[in-house]
Amino acid sequence: MLRTKFLGIGLLSILLIFHSGCSLLNPSAETGKKETSSKKADSEKKETSVQLDKLPSELEDLKHLREGPGRYGADKYDLNKIRPALNKIPKNISADQLYERLLKLVAEDYRTMIHSMETFDTSIIDVAEGPEGIRKLKVPDSQEVNIMILLDSSGSMADKVKGGVKMDLAKKAVKNFSSNMPQGANVSLLVYGHKGSNAKADKETSCASMEEVYPLGPYKTKTFQNSLDRFHPTGWTPLAGAMKEAKEKLSSHVGSNVQNIVYVVSDGVETCDGDPVKAAEELNESNMEAVVNIIGFDVDNDGQKALQEVADAGGGNYQTVGSKVDLKEYFEGEYDRLYDQWGDWASDHYDKAKYVASVKYDRLDQMKSDLYRQAEEEKHYLYDATEYLEEERDFDYDLISDVQSQIFDRRDTIQSYSIDRRDELQDEVIDKRDSIQEQVMNKRDSEQDVLSD
Repeated sequence: MLRTKFLGIGLLSILLIFHSGCSLLNPSAETGKKETSSKKADSEKKETSVQLDKLPSELEDLKHLREGPGRYGADKYDLNKIRPALNKIPKNISADQLYERLLKLVAEDYRTMIHSMETFDTSIIDVAEGPEGIRKLKVPDSQEVNIMILLDSSGSMADKVKGGVKMDLAKKAVKNFSSNMPQGANVSLLVYGHKGSNAKADKETSCASMEEVYPLGPYKTKTFQNSLDRFHPTGWTPLAGAMKEAKEKLSSHVGSNVQNIVYVVSDGVETCDGDPVKAAEELNESNMEAVVNIIGFDVDNDGQKALQEVADAGGGNYQTVGSKVDLKEYFEGEYDRLYDQWGDWASDHYDKAKYVASVKYDRLDQMKSDLYRQAEEEKHYLYDATEYLEEERDFDYDLISDVQSQIFDRRDTIQSYSIDRRDELQDEVIDKRDSIQEQVMNKRDSEQDVLSD
């Protein structure tokens, strides 16, 4: 479980870590390394040749594609070496028989190249789930997220600031914040300083007033709103006591799969003789490892310094706000961050889809060229053999012409397959690239529209 300072609304940041982290590139993506056309490379391919259980329909009628290379095929080809074998061929042989004999001598090994083209992976990238919209975030089943909101209800919260009464503004902001919690997160509302008065005579009563008005559990809109309406600002500020109460409430929520977050909304410092820095430190360093974030509402300079120390001790973040607008901006700041994150997410996927598609597109061009060249070389080997038989052994012209026709047909069929298969696969690559790019851009637009509402 990641334990770190939360910037802004820390909960949502940790959930983004839960939902992301998958590598975008599919492990089966092509590397784009081009094969050499040297004889050495051909030899290496021969050593790792695969077996073809089935030929593509375009090549089904061609002989010796599943059997592998001829005795002197590919890198072993040398016309001087095959002449003894050619000299043993009788002149009364048929064209089909001669063609068969020549293939057994100098046929190329096409198995690896055909298998590569038939099994080529046209997938582009895996699309990660993305940041998710703030209204759609969901706590993973294997995780537990607990958010405790400690709301200052001391007498000073009845004061007015720009936009209205501080307590009214704080309640509204807390309601909005809680209603946007991810699905599956537990929320609690604890108020402090809401009993007695801020008179000295009521200090003891007020400093002991800490009440969890909404027990830790799933967020329910009506029940939570009713809990907010139950109290009014009146007393002193037992900030340390409130954090000790939060520690007790969270004491049973521990483990590597548990994230505990405390938000303190207050307009002032401790006035009940407690030690809030120590209380925050104990919350953060206990086995529940709660992160304490402080939202200082209309706090003077000395108060800001004191609350900053509390946030630092609690391993969290301190943010000061001074009005209705400020408070709203603080709680809704995550919308802007998520908006940008969706833009980055889409751009990242878009660019990677373009890159992988380009690599695979070029790879297919190279594969086509390799197979095309291989068929051309084989044609030369076979043709040279027929010319030797005709010129040196005086084989019948018509017989040789018939065999040469079969040789050219074989070459043309394999080369046509290499082109057509290349074109087919490249079309698939481009279609999948376009589909992914359209998908992520549409997803980005829809999520950003929600965040802009």
